[in-house]
Amino acid sequence: MIIFFYGEDDFCSSQKIFEVRDKYLSFDSSGSGISIFDFSEEKNLLPKIKSVFYTANLLVSKRLLIIKKVIEAGSPLEQKDLLQSIKKNYSRLISDKDSVVVFWEANQPKKNNVLYKFFVLKEEIKKQKFEKLIGLRLSQWIIKTIKNIDNKAEISRSGLDQLAIYCQGNTRLIFSEVQKLVSYTDGKIITEKEVSFLVKAEVENNIFKTIDFLGAGNKKMALQLLHEHLIKGDDPFYLLSMVIYQFRNMLKISDLNRMNIFSEYEISRETGLHPFVVKKTSTQIKNFSFLKLKKIYQKLAELDRAIKIGEINIILALDEFVAGT
Repeated sequence: MIIFFYGEDDFCSSQKIFEVRDKYLSFDSSGSGISIFDFSEEKNLLPKIKSVFYTANLLVSKRLLIIKKVIEAGSPLEQKDLLQSIKKNYSRLISDKDSVVVFWEANQPKKNNVLYKFFVLKEEIKKQKFEKLIGLRLSQWIIKTIKNIDNKAEISRSGLDQLAIYCQGNTRLIFSEVQKLVSYTDGKIITEKEVSFLVKAEVENNIFKTIDFLGAGNKKMALQLLHEHLIKGDDPFYLLSMVIYQFRNMLKISDLNRMNIFSEYEISRETGLHPFVVKKTSTQIKNFSFLKLKKIYQKLAELDRAIKIGEINIILALDEFVAGT
């Protein structure tokens, strides 16, 4: 069996991998039949992967092979070579219910990628796309997550909206914050007050300020704000994700403005963004042209990829972004 998980919501897709792993462990508690290969962490993985494809495991009857980020971090030659191996063993891999091969990508691959096209076009391959949760789907996911942690825990409507705004739809961050909120309220309803008190709303506000300084050409203050967060111990990956998220929102709204769409209601409906976020972001894009926002977002995408494959340190990447914007 071959499974393909991909999409923007890497937290939810990674949780799905854990579900597959836990199901496998119910048959093999030792986990001796599990093999995990991550192209973003290790090089020259093809010989090891091929050995798993071709070699039978005499110790266990069931096997689970998890291959991570081959499209994102693997070279074109590695991807081509791996695809040839999959095609060579395709009939056996698909028909063998005791052997499961999971391919996982932490984002949406380019649609012209050879491996991606193969995975999505083959009907026999089970696949699931994890899109970024917004609106009602995000609210439902938050409520379900709270109930999974504590079935008696509840959250108010205003608390739910505030949590979604503060965490910008980042399910990984929401999960972390929900754990704290459930523990803190201890059976009481989670309200807007608890969300404002515990969740890092100041990070979001300072990201807005940082981008305002960039728009005004004040790189010194933008760097100072970022490093204040780093000194306090804030996660640099979270800071980068917030910057990427905000520039993505600015690009979306700027694009709609080019089509003479300025109504906050219309923009919210088109983008899926909360009206509060639309209002704040719309005031911010005045210092950025659409072309400048497009170049900045492309630069952020390049830095994000370079960080994930280990080409650049995350803190250096943040400094480089501010200095070059």
